[in-house]
Amino acid sequence: MSDESNAGEGAQGVADRIQARLADWPQDAGRDRLIGDWHIYQRRGGHRTGTDDLITAWYAIHRNPTPPARYLDLGCGVGSVLLMVSHKLRPKTAVGVEAQAQSVAMAARAIAELPEHGSHIEVRHADFRDIDFGGECYDLITGSPPYFPLDAGVLPDDPQRRACRFEERGGVEAYLETAARAMGAQSRLYIVFQTRWSERVTTSAARHRLHLSGQADFSTRADNPDPFLTVFEFSQQAVEAPHRFRCSVRAADGTISPEYQRIRLELGVAEN
Repeated sequence: MSDESNAGEGAQGVADRIQARLADWPQDAGRDRLIGDWHIYQRRGGHRTGTDDLITAWYAIHRNPTPPARYLDLGCGVGSVLLMVSHKLRPKTAVGVEAQAQSVAMAARAIAELPEHGSHIEVRHADFRDIDFGGECYDLITGSPPYFPLDAGVLPDDPQRRACRFEERGGVEAYLETAARAMGAQSRLYIVFQTRWSERVTTSAARHRLHLSGQADFSTRADNPDPFLTVFEFSQQAVEAPHRFRCSVRAADGTISPEYQRIRLELGVAEN
């Protein structure tokens, strides 16, 4: 595993080292406010924070009001979910793992520029499928995997967009397998996926002896109530009645729905 953070080097050092090594630091990268006074770097022509990131972070925060000691975000990209969760819950340690060097550099720079926050937040440059956790457990884990197999459509030319949408390094099954290896008896996992492929999620979770303990379904509009995205909550402990939540992102007239506005307010994210 290649670890882009270590005890002797601060986040700014990590960012400088990665950026110096990376010849193609994106010219279209911009600094955007994410949550509170925390910012991230996003490319105008690359993958950007979306609804799936926001609802994953919100459900993890909503269901875990107590700060976790150890938090892990798999496939953290530029750090959207990692930083939203860390901002609200202030874990003692927060670790994001990302395989794309460009996204790692952007996330590391965002972390280096954070105001004082009291948490240890780091991003590791690695393919999480290769990580040996060595019995290390995390209290809270999140993941926002790509949704599409490689043969499901035309692959974007841009490497960042391609990897965030298509399963170049495995799909939701890889996220569940890795998360299961990093979970303990009290751990919770939050993972988002397209609702129409829910069976892939639940089948893989069962294979790794993970139990559904919560589910948040999101539809595009109130007049089209069938959900298109679901955030699943898994744990090692079976529950009699999993938590359920439903929300429409937009009202029938196309405006942001009141319930989704409440989610954004609870999370504290910047307005679009």
